[in-house]
Amino acid sequence: MGAPSSTSWLKKLISPHRLAPDPVLARDQWLEIFLIPLIGIAVGWWISADDPMLAQSHFPWLWFAPILIALRYGVSPGLLSSIPLIINWLIANAMGRVEDAFAFRFFFGAGVLVMVCGEFSDVWRDRNARMEETYLYVTERLSRLTKRHLLLNLSHDRLEQEMLIRPGSLRDALARLRGMAMQPTPQDDPMPAANSLLQLLSQYVNLESATLYAIKNPDTDPQLGPALAVIGDPLPLLPGNVLFQKALETRALVHIAGEDISSSDPDSPLVVAPLVAGNDTILGVLVVTRIPFFSLTVENLQMMSVILAYYADNIRIGPDTYKVQQALPGIPALFAEELVRMSRLNHSVGLSSHLVIMTFEGALGAEITAEFVRVKRGLDLYWQTHIRGQPAVVVLMPFASDSAKEGFIQRIDDWLQLRFHGDIQSLQVRLHTIDFALEDPVQALTTQFAP
Repeated sequence: MGAPSSTSWLKKLISPHRLAPDPVLARDQWLEIFLIPLIGIAVGWWISADDPMLAQSHFPWLWFAPILIALRYGVSPGLLSSIPLIINWLIANAMGRVEDAFAFRFFFGAGVLVMVCGEFSDVWRDRNARMEETYLYVTERLSRLTKRHLLLNLSHDRLEQEMLIRPGSLRDALARLRGMAMQPTPQDDPMPAANSLLQLLSQYVNLESATLYAIKNPDTDPQLGPALAVIGDPLPLLPGNVLFQKALETRALVHIAGEDISSSDPDSPLVVAPLVAGNDTILGVLVVTRIPFFSLTVENLQMMSVILAYYADNIRIGPDTYKVQQALPGIPALFAEELVRMSRLNHSVGLSSHLVIMTFEGALGAEITAEFVRVKRGLDLYWQTHIRGQPAVVVLMPFASDSAKEGFIQRIDDWLQLRFHGDIQSLQVRLHTIDFALEDPVQALTTQFAP
Protein backbone atom coordinates (compact mmCIF):
# COMPACT_ATOMS: atom_id res chain seq x y z
CA MET A 1 0.00 0.00 0.00
CA GLY A 2 2.95 2.33 0.62
CA ALA A 3 4.26 2.29 -2.97
CA PRO A 4 1.04 3.48 -4.70
CA SER A 5 0.59 6.35 -2.23
CA SER A 6 4.17 7.54 -2.67
CA THR A 7 3.84 7.23 -6.45
CA SER A 8 0.63 9.29 -6.49
CA TRP A 9 2.28 11.89 -4.20
CA LEU A 10 5.26 12.15 -6.56
CA LYS A 11 2.95 12.46 -9.59
CA LYS A 12 1.02 15.24 -7.89
CA LEU A 13 4.27 17.01 -7.03
CA ILE A 14 5.61 16.87 -10.58
CA SER A 15 2.36 17.68 -12.43
CA PRO A 16 -0.39 19.87 -10.94
CA HIS A 17 -3.90 18.42 -11.02
CA ARG A 18 -5.49 21.66 -12.20
CA LEU A 19 -4.02 25.00 -13.20
CA ALA A 20 -5.63 28.28 -12.24
CA PRO A 21 -6.61 30.63 -15.09
CA ASP A 22 -3.64 32.69 -16.25
CA PRO A 23 -2.56 35.25 -15.09
CA VAL A 24 -4.31 34.65 -11.79
CA LEU A 25 -2.65 32.00 -9.67
CA ALA A 26 -4.33 29.97 -6.95
CA ARG A 27 -3.18 30.20 -3.36
CA ASP A 28 -1.44 26.83 -3.37
CA GLN A 29 0.42 27.77 -6.54
CA TRP A 30 1.71 30.97 -4.93
CA LEU A 31 2.88 28.86 -1.99
CA GLU A 32 4.70 26.46 -4.29
CA ILE A 33 6.39 29.31 -6.21
CA PHE A 34 8.14 30.53 -3.09
CA LEU A 35 8.06 27.47 -0.81
CA ILE A 36 9.91 25.09 -3.16
CA PRO A 37 12.87 27.49 -3.70
CA LEU A 38 13.01 28.15 0.06
CA ILE A 39 13.19 24.42 0.71
CA GLY A 40 16.01 24.16 -1.82
CA ILE A 41 17.83 27.08 -0.18
CA ALA A 42 17.48 25.43 3.24
CA VAL A 43 18.91 22.19 1.86
CA GLY A 44 21.79 24.16 0.31
CA TRP A 45 22.67 25.77 3.66
CA TRP A 46 22.38 22.44 5.44
CA ILE A 47 24.60 20.57 2.96
CA SER A 48 27.22 23.25 2.44
CA ALA A 49 27.20 26.30 4.70
CA ASP A 50 30.38 27.58 3.04
CA ASP A 51 28.77 27.49 -0.41
CA PRO A 52 24.99 27.89 0.14
CA MET A 53 24.37 28.61 -3.56
CA LEU A 54 26.08 25.27 -4.44
CA ALA A 55 27.80 27.26 -7.20
CA GLN A 56 31.10 25.43 -6.69
CA SER A 57 29.55 21.97 -7.10
CA HIS A 58 29.71 20.06 -10.37
CA PHE A 59 26.05 20.88 -11.07
CA PRO A 60 23.91 23.87 -9.92
CA TRP A 61 21.42 21.72 -8.00
CA LEU A 62 19.71 24.72 -6.40
CA TRP A 63 18.24 25.81 -9.72
CA PHE A 64 16.10 22.67 -9.85
CA ALA A 65 13.51 24.54 -7.75
CA PRO A 66 12.70 27.40 -10.22
CA ILE A 67 13.04 24.98 -13.16
CA LEU A 68 10.40 22.74 -11.57
CA ILE A 69 8.12 25.76 -11.06
CA ALA A 70 8.68 26.89 -14.68
CA LEU A 71 7.80 23.44 -16.01
CA ARG A 72 4.64 23.38 -13.89
CA TYR A 73 3.31 26.90 -14.34
CA GLY A 74 5.24 28.75 -17.07
CA VAL A 75 7.77 31.54 -17.57
CA SER A 76 6.51 34.19 -15.13
CA PRO A 77 6.11 31.89 -12.09
CA GLY A 78 9.53 30.37 -12.85
CA LEU A 79 11.20 33.78 -12.84
CA LEU A 80 9.34 34.74 -9.66
CA SER A 81 10.63 31.60 -7.97
CA SER A 82 14.19 32.69 -8.87
CA ILE A 83 13.90 35.77 -6.64
CA PRO A 84 14.48 33.80 -3.38
CA LEU A 85 17.73 32.47 -4.88
CA ILE A 86 18.95 36.02 -5.58
CA ILE A 87 17.98 37.05 -2.04
CA ASN A 88 19.84 33.98 -0.77
CA TRP A 89 22.96 35.11 -2.65
CA LEU A 90 22.67 38.61 -1.13
CA ILE A 91 22.39 37.12 2.37
CA ALA A 92 25.29 34.74 1.77
CA ASN A 93 27.35 37.60 0.35
CA ALA A 94 26.64 39.75 3.40
CA MET A 95 27.81 36.87 5.61
CA GLY A 96 30.98 36.44 3.56
CA ARG A 97 30.07 32.97 2.33
CA VAL A 98 30.39 33.81 -1.39
CA GLU A 99 32.58 35.95 -3.60
CA ASP A 100 32.03 39.70 -3.52
CA ALA A 101 31.51 40.02 -7.26
CA PHE A 102 28.00 39.23 -8.48
CA ALA A 103 28.02 35.90 -10.32
CA PHE A 104 26.45 37.35 -13.46
CA ARG A 105 27.08 34.35 -15.75
CA PHE A 106 25.83 31.95 -13.11
CA PHE A 107 22.51 33.75 -12.69
CA PHE A 108 22.12 34.73 -16.35
CA GLY A 109 22.60 31.17 -17.63
CA ALA A 110 20.27 29.74 -15.01
CA GLY A 111 17.67 32.43 -15.80
CA VAL A 112 17.77 31.57 -19.50
CA LEU A 113 17.31 27.89 -18.63
CA VAL A 114 14.29 28.76 -16.46
CA MET A 115 12.75 30.82 -19.28
CA VAL A 116 13.30 28.03 -21.81
CA CYS A 117 11.63 25.51 -19.51
CA GLY A 118 8.79 27.95 -18.83
CA GLU A 119 8.25 28.62 -22.52
CA PHE A 120 8.18 24.87 -23.14
CA SER A 121 5.55 24.53 -20.41
CA ASP A 122 3.42 27.40 -21.80
CA VAL A 123 3.44 25.97 -25.33
CA TRP A 124 2.54 22.44 -24.31
CA ARG A 125 -0.10 23.49 -21.78
CA ASP A 126 -1.72 25.57 -24.52
CA ARG A 127 -1.57 22.64 -26.95
CA ASN A 128 -2.96 20.32 -24.32
CA ALA A 129 -5.84 22.70 -23.58
CA ARG A 130 -6.70 22.88 -27.28
CA MET A 131 -6.58 19.11 -27.65
CA GLU A 132 -8.83 18.70 -24.62
CA GLU A 133 -11.35 21.19 -26.02
CA THR A 134 -11.27 19.39 -29.37
CA TYR A 135 -11.84 16.05 -27.66
CA LEU A 136 -14.70 17.45 -25.58
CA TYR A 137 -16.35 18.93 -28.65
CA VAL A 138 -16.09 15.70 -30.64
CA THR A 139 -17.39 13.71 -27.64
CA GLU A 140 -20.27 16.13 -27.17
CA ARG A 141 -21.17 16.00 -30.84
CA LEU A 142 -21.07 12.20 -30.83
CA SER A 143 -23.34 12.23 -27.78
CA ARG A 144 -25.82 14.50 -29.55
CA LEU A 145 -25.78 12.35 -32.70
CA THR A 146 -26.31 9.20 -30.64
CA LYS A 147 -29.26 10.73 -28.82
CA ARG A 148 -30.82 11.95 -32.06
CA HIS A 149 -30.37 8.56 -33.69
CA LEU A 150 -32.00 6.85 -30.72
CA LEU A 151 -34.76 9.45 -30.76
CA LEU A 152 -35.41 8.80 -34.44
CA ASN A 153 -35.71 5.04 -33.84
CA LEU A 154 -38.07 5.56 -30.94
CA SER A 155 -40.13 8.01 -32.96
CA HIS A 156 -40.54 5.55 -35.82
CA ASP A 157 -41.51 2.73 -33.46
CA ARG A 158 -44.06 4.90 -31.73
CA LEU A 159 -45.50 6.10 -35.03
CA GLU A 160 -45.99 2.51 -36.18
CA GLN A 161 -47.85 1.66 -32.97
CA GLU A 162 -49.96 4.78 -32.47
CA MET A 163 -50.30 6.46 -35.86
CA LEU A 164 -54.08 6.71 -35.64
CA ILE A 165 -54.40 8.18 -32.14
CA ARG A 166 -51.53 10.67 -32.07
CA PRO A 167 -52.10 14.21 -33.40
CA GLY A 168 -48.62 14.33 -34.99
CA SER A 169 -45.23 12.70 -35.05
CA LEU A 170 -42.72 12.96 -32.25
CA ARG A 171 -40.34 14.66 -34.65
CA ASP A 172 -42.87 17.43 -35.34
CA ALA A 173 -43.50 17.88 -31.63
CA LEU A 174 -39.78 18.14 -30.90
CA ALA A 175 -39.36 20.64 -33.72
CA ARG A 176 -42.06 22.82 -32.13
CA LEU A 177 -40.43 22.39 -28.72
CA ARG A 178 -37.04 23.41 -30.13
CA GLY A 179 -38.59 26.49 -31.70
CA MET A 180 -40.11 27.52 -28.38
CA ALA A 181 -36.85 26.84 -26.49
CA MET A 182 -34.96 29.13 -28.86
CA GLN A 183 -37.27 32.09 -28.44
CA PRO A 184 -35.87 35.10 -26.52
CA THR A 185 -36.78 34.83 -22.85
CA PRO A 186 -36.17 36.92 -19.73
CA GLN A 187 -32.83 36.48 -17.98
CA ASP A 188 -34.51 34.98 -14.91
CA ASP A 189 -36.19 32.19 -16.91
CA PRO A 190 -33.71 29.27 -16.91
CA MET A 191 -35.99 26.90 -18.84
CA PRO A 192 -38.19 28.40 -21.54
CA ALA A 193 -41.18 26.36 -22.66
CA ALA A 194 -40.97 24.17 -19.53
CA ASN A 195 -44.76 23.69 -19.48
CA SER A 196 -44.69 22.68 -23.15
CA LEU A 197 -42.03 20.10 -22.31
CA LEU A 198 -44.24 18.54 -19.64
CA GLN A 199 -47.20 18.54 -22.01
CA LEU A 200 -45.11 16.75 -24.61
CA LEU A 201 -43.97 14.16 -22.07
CA SER A 202 -47.55 13.72 -20.88
CA GLN A 203 -48.61 13.02 -24.44
CA TYR A 204 -45.87 10.58 -25.39
CA VAL A 205 -44.88 9.00 -22.04
CA ASN A 206 -48.27 9.23 -20.27
CA LEU A 207 -47.11 11.28 -17.28
CA GLU A 208 -49.92 12.03 -14.82
CA SER A 209 -48.12 13.99 -12.08
CA ALA A 210 -44.65 15.46 -12.42
CA THR A 211 -42.58 18.53 -11.51
CA LEU A 212 -39.71 20.11 -13.36
CA TYR A 213 -37.12 21.62 -10.98
CA ALA A 214 -34.16 23.87 -11.68
CA ILE A 215 -30.69 22.93 -10.42
CA LYS A 216 -28.57 25.50 -8.59
CA ASN A 217 -24.75 25.51 -8.90
CA PRO A 218 -24.70 22.75 -11.55
CA ASP A 219 -20.93 22.97 -12.13
CA THR A 220 -19.72 23.00 -8.52
CA ASP A 221 -22.30 21.77 -6.00
CA PRO A 222 -25.61 20.75 -7.67
CA GLN A 223 -28.58 21.46 -5.41
CA LEU A 224 -32.33 21.33 -5.83
CA GLY A 225 -33.74 24.63 -7.08
CA PRO A 226 -37.28 26.00 -7.43
CA ALA A 227 -40.08 24.26 -9.32
CA LEU A 228 -40.46 25.65 -12.85
CA ALA A 229 -43.40 23.65 -14.21
CA VAL A 230 -45.98 21.26 -12.81
CA ILE A 231 -48.41 18.82 -14.33
CA GLY A 232 -51.11 17.03 -12.35
CA ASP A 233 -50.93 17.02 -8.55
CA PRO A 234 -47.37 15.94 -7.68
CA LEU A 235 -45.81 15.54 -4.26
CA PRO A 236 -42.92 17.81 -3.22
CA LEU A 237 -39.39 16.45 -3.51
CA LEU A 238 -37.05 16.50 -0.52
CA PRO A 239 -33.40 17.39 -1.32
CA GLY A 240 -32.16 14.32 0.55
CA ASN A 241 -34.27 11.88 -1.47
CA VAL A 242 -32.36 8.75 -2.44
CA LEU A 243 -33.49 8.80 -6.07
CA PHE A 244 -32.64 12.48 -6.44
CA GLN A 245 -29.14 12.03 -5.02
CA LYS A 246 -28.58 8.98 -7.21
CA ALA A 247 -29.66 10.93 -10.31
CA LEU A 248 -27.25 13.77 -9.50
CA GLU A 249 -24.42 11.31 -8.92
CA THR A 250 -24.91 9.23 -12.07
CA ARG A 251 -26.33 12.03 -14.27
CA ALA A 252 -28.82 9.47 -15.59
CA LEU A 253 -32.46 8.57 -15.13
CA VAL A 254 -33.23 6.47 -12.05
CA HIS A 255 -36.53 4.88 -11.05
CA ILE A 256 -38.02 3.13 -8.06
CA ALA A 257 -37.75 -0.30 -9.70
CA GLY A 258 -34.00 0.02 -10.30
CA GLU A 259 -31.85 -2.86 -9.14
CA ASP A 260 -29.70 -0.77 -6.82
CA ILE A 261 -32.44 1.61 -5.66
CA SER A 262 -34.53 0.85 -2.62
CA SER A 263 -36.74 3.29 -0.71
CA SER A 264 -39.21 2.75 2.11
CA ASP A 265 -40.60 6.30 1.83
CA PRO A 266 -44.23 6.11 0.63
CA ASP A 267 -43.97 9.67 -0.76
CA SER A 268 -40.85 8.88 -2.80
CA PRO A 269 -41.13 9.70 -6.53
CA LEU A 270 -41.30 6.95 -9.10
CA VAL A 271 -38.81 8.43 -11.56
CA VAL A 272 -36.14 11.13 -11.27
CA ALA A 273 -34.62 12.16 -14.60
CA PRO A 274 -31.92 14.88 -14.87
CA LEU A 275 -31.78 17.24 -17.84
CA VAL A 276 -28.18 16.73 -18.94
CA ALA A 277 -26.81 18.77 -21.83
CA GLY A 278 -24.19 17.47 -24.23
CA ASN A 279 -21.37 18.99 -22.16
CA ASP A 280 -22.47 16.93 -19.10
CA THR A 281 -24.03 19.94 -17.32
CA ILE A 282 -27.21 19.31 -15.30
CA LEU A 283 -29.72 22.07 -16.05
CA GLY A 284 -32.69 20.66 -14.16
CA VAL A 285 -34.41 17.53 -12.98
CA LEU A 286 -37.80 15.98 -13.77
CA VAL A 287 -39.51 14.29 -10.83
CA VAL A 288 -42.39 11.94 -11.70
CA THR A 289 -44.69 11.00 -8.84
CA ARG A 290 -47.48 9.30 -10.79
CA ILE A 291 -47.42 7.36 -14.04
CA PRO A 292 -49.55 4.41 -15.22
CA PHE A 293 -48.03 1.07 -14.38
CA PHE A 294 -48.08 -0.14 -17.99
CA SER A 295 -46.18 3.01 -19.04
CA LEU A 296 -43.25 2.35 -16.69
CA THR A 297 -41.35 0.45 -19.36
CA VAL A 298 -37.78 0.56 -20.59
CA GLU A 299 -38.88 2.08 -23.90
CA ASN A 300 -40.84 4.88 -22.22
CA LEU A 301 -38.03 5.67 -19.77
CA GLN A 302 -35.55 5.69 -22.63
CA MET A 303 -37.74 8.06 -24.62
CA MET A 304 -38.08 10.32 -21.57
CA SER A 305 -34.29 10.53 -21.17
CA VAL A 306 -33.72 11.33 -24.83
CA ILE A 307 -36.42 14.03 -24.95
CA LEU A 308 -35.00 15.68 -21.82
CA ALA A 309 -31.45 15.57 -23.21
CA TYR A 310 -32.66 17.04 -26.51
CA TYR A 311 -34.44 19.84 -24.67
CA ALA A 312 -31.39 20.53 -22.45
CA ASP A 313 -29.11 20.86 -25.48
CA ASN A 314 -31.49 23.31 -27.12
CA ILE A 315 -31.97 25.62 -24.14
CA ARG A 316 -28.21 25.68 -23.45
CA ILE A 317 -27.37 27.04 -26.87
CA GLY A 318 -30.85 28.06 -28.03
CA PRO A 319 -30.74 31.87 -27.57
CA ASP A 320 -27.49 32.26 -29.52
CA THR A 321 -28.77 29.91 -32.23
CA TYR A 322 -31.98 31.93 -32.45
CA LYS A 323 -29.96 35.12 -33.06
CA VAL A 324 -28.06 33.40 -35.87
CA GLN A 325 -31.31 32.21 -37.45
CA GLN A 326 -32.72 35.72 -37.23
CA ALA A 327 -29.63 37.15 -38.93
CA LEU A 328 -29.52 34.38 -41.56
CA PRO A 329 -33.06 33.25 -42.48
CA GLY A 330 -33.07 29.79 -43.96
CA ILE A 331 -29.99 28.52 -42.16
CA PRO A 332 -30.55 24.95 -40.89
CA ALA A 333 -30.84 24.65 -37.11
CA LEU A 334 -28.02 22.08 -36.83
CA PHE A 335 -25.71 24.26 -38.91
CA ALA A 336 -26.53 27.30 -36.76
CA GLU A 337 -25.88 25.32 -33.56
CA GLU A 338 -22.45 24.15 -34.71
CA LEU A 339 -21.63 27.68 -35.93
CA VAL A 340 -22.36 29.03 -32.44
CA ARG A 341 -20.30 26.28 -30.77
CA MET A 342 -17.31 26.92 -33.03
CA SER A 343 -17.51 30.66 -32.34
CA ARG A 344 -17.52 30.00 -28.59
CA LEU A 345 -14.50 27.70 -28.80
CA ASN A 346 -12.64 30.26 -30.89
CA HIS A 347 -13.26 32.98 -28.30
CA SER A 348 -12.53 30.76 -25.28
CA VAL A 349 -9.43 28.75 -26.27
CA GLY A 350 -8.45 30.10 -29.69
CA LEU A 351 -9.49 27.01 -31.65
CA SER A 352 -10.01 28.54 -35.07
CA SER A 353 -12.44 27.21 -37.66
CA HIS A 354 -13.25 28.22 -41.22
CA LEU A 355 -16.27 28.77 -43.43
CA VAL A 356 -15.91 28.19 -47.16
CA ILE A 357 -18.65 29.73 -49.29
CA MET A 358 -18.88 28.35 -52.82
CA THR A 359 -21.21 30.04 -55.29
CA PHE A 360 -21.71 28.15 -58.57
CA GLU A 361 -22.33 30.75 -61.26
CA GLY A 362 -21.74 28.55 -64.32
CA ALA A 363 -24.23 26.61 -66.41
CA LEU A 364 -23.49 23.41 -64.46
CA GLY A 365 -24.05 25.07 -61.09
CA ALA A 366 -27.12 23.08 -60.06
CA GLU A 367 -25.57 19.77 -61.13
CA ILE A 368 -22.28 20.46 -59.37
CA THR A 369 -24.11 21.42 -56.17
CA ALA A 370 -26.15 18.22 -56.15
CA GLU A 371 -23.00 16.13 -56.62
CA PHE A 372 -20.88 18.15 -54.22
CA VAL A 373 -23.05 17.72 -51.11
CA ARG A 374 -22.27 14.00 -51.22
CA VAL A 375 -18.52 14.60 -50.72
CA LYS A 376 -17.50 15.82 -47.26
CA ARG A 377 -14.95 15.55 -44.44
CA GLY A 378 -15.87 13.76 -41.24
CA LEU A 379 -16.70 16.84 -39.13
CA ASP A 380 -17.71 19.25 -41.89
CA LEU A 381 -21.26 20.55 -42.16
CA TYR A 382 -22.83 21.62 -45.46
CA TRP A 383 -25.58 24.17 -46.01
CA GLN A 384 -27.04 24.05 -49.50
CA THR A 385 -28.62 27.40 -50.33
CA HIS A 386 -28.80 30.21 -52.90
CA ILE A 387 -26.87 33.49 -52.92
CA ARG A 388 -28.36 36.22 -55.14
CA GLY A 389 -30.20 33.60 -57.18
CA GLN A 390 -27.16 31.36 -57.73
CA PRO A 391 -26.82 27.86 -56.18
CA ALA A 392 -24.33 27.89 -53.32
CA VAL A 393 -22.91 25.66 -50.61
CA VAL A 394 -21.60 26.94 -47.28
CA VAL A 395 -19.10 24.54 -45.67
CA LEU A 396 -18.37 24.76 -41.94
CA MET A 397 -14.94 23.26 -41.19
CA PRO A 398 -14.51 22.79 -37.41
CA PHE A 399 -10.94 23.13 -36.07
CA ALA A 400 -9.57 23.63 -39.59
CA SER A 401 -6.26 25.46 -39.90
CA ASP A 402 -5.26 27.54 -42.91
CA SER A 403 -3.43 24.57 -44.40
CA ALA A 404 -6.49 22.33 -43.92
CA LYS A 405 -8.66 24.94 -45.65
CA GLU A 406 -6.22 25.21 -48.58
CA GLY A 407 -6.05 21.42 -48.81
CA PHE A 408 -9.85 21.26 -48.90
CA ILE A 409 -10.00 23.79 -51.75
CA GLN A 410 -7.32 21.87 -53.65
CA ARG A 411 -9.28 18.63 -53.25
CA ILE A 412 -12.40 20.35 -54.56
CA ASP A 413 -10.45 21.58 -57.57
CA ASP A 414 -9.14 18.05 -58.21
CA TRP A 415 -12.66 16.65 -57.85
CA LEU A 416 -14.02 19.16 -60.36
CA GLN A 417 -11.27 18.20 -62.79
CA LEU A 418 -12.09 14.51 -62.42
CA ARG A 419 -15.88 14.80 -62.43
CA PHE A 420 -16.64 17.80 -64.63
CA HIS A 421 -13.35 18.19 -66.57
CA GLY A 422 -12.77 21.76 -65.43
CA ASP A 423 -11.22 23.72 -62.63
CA ILE A 424 -12.67 26.30 -60.23
CA GLN A 425 -12.15 29.18 -62.64
CA SER A 426 -13.38 27.53 -65.82
CA LEU A 427 -16.54 26.23 -64.11
CA GLN A 428 -17.19 29.70 -62.61
CA VAL A 429 -17.08 28.67 -58.97
CA ARG A 430 -16.67 31.76 -56.80
CA LEU A 431 -14.93 31.05 -53.48
CA HIS A 432 -14.99 33.10 -50.30
CA THR A 433 -13.42 31.96 -47.02
CA ILE A 434 -14.12 33.20 -43.50
CA ASP A 435 -11.57 32.69 -40.72
CA PHE A 436 -13.19 32.68 -37.25
CA ALA A 437 -9.97 34.11 -35.77
CA LEU A 438 -10.06 37.19 -38.01
CA GLU A 439 -13.74 38.13 -38.32
CA ASP A 440 -17.16 37.43 -36.89
CA PRO A 441 -18.56 34.52 -38.95
CA VAL A 442 -22.22 35.52 -38.58
CA GLN A 443 -21.60 39.09 -39.67
CA ALA A 444 -19.41 37.94 -42.55
CA LEU A 445 -22.07 35.47 -43.70
CA THR A 446 -24.75 38.16 -43.50
CA THR A 447 -22.61 40.38 -45.75
CA GLN A 448 -22.26 37.58 -48.30
CA PHE A 449 -26.03 37.01 -48.43
CA ALA A 450 -26.83 40.73 -48.73
CA PRO A 451 -28.38 41.59 -52.12
